[in-house]
Amino acid sequence: MSPVPKPIPYRLAEQIRHGIITGRYRPGAALREQGLEAEYGASRGPVREALRLLELRGLTVHEPRRGFRVRSYSPEAIEQIYRLRALLERHSVESLAGRDLEPLVSALEQSNRRMRDHFRRRDLEAYLHENNVFHRLILDFGGNEPLRRPLDMLNEMAEPIRWALLAEKLTRSRSVAEHERITRFLAEGRLFDAARVTEAHILDKLPAAQAALAENCRQ
Repeated sequence: MSPVPKPIPYRLAEQIRHGIITGRYRPGAALREQGLEAEYGASRGPVREALRLLELRGLTVHEPRRGFRVRSYSPEAIEQIYRLRALLERHSVESLAGRDLEPLVSALEQSNRRMRDHFRRRDLEAYLHENNVFHRLILDFGGNEPLRRPLDMLNEMAEPIRWALLAEKLTRSRSVAEHERITRFLAEGRLFDAARVTEAHILDKLPAAQAALAENCRQ
């Protein structure tokens, strides 16, 4: 049986989201409904609903009488996003306490192999996707439902920042090695060390993320 197609607003939201994350729509740029209608061959209603869906995901903002814009990021906002992500990702690892981690470790090892392959091929989009898969595997395995929504929102808000950083520094990215280290600690039952490295894994990228997005906005 063929999968049921997504409603038009959801498909539009994914297309516009891709443009926001990859920098085609710059931070702070106006998202004119009329222009998006012409670009995507859609009518006003679905375009507006798509932009509202992206607002719920933290990627657009709506200003009365001015319409939608791509979310912009100050250095302070990036710091807040990264520090809170680091704290919640650490808590996600700590939520694994008392569980049999063998199935998770196996899944993480497979993710690490895929991510290393994407790195070798310099496939930025697949690399970033697999990076997200790694952290989502930990979150899902821990079963911490109250953590899921705020972490999903923060990760979505961080996606354009992470893309800008990787677009500039993919060849120097240490994420695969850091993921492998986290996986090794989990395999050894060293949950505290895995949580500590997970937090540092995010915070260490904060200065470079601020610099990369600032450069992206100037271009």
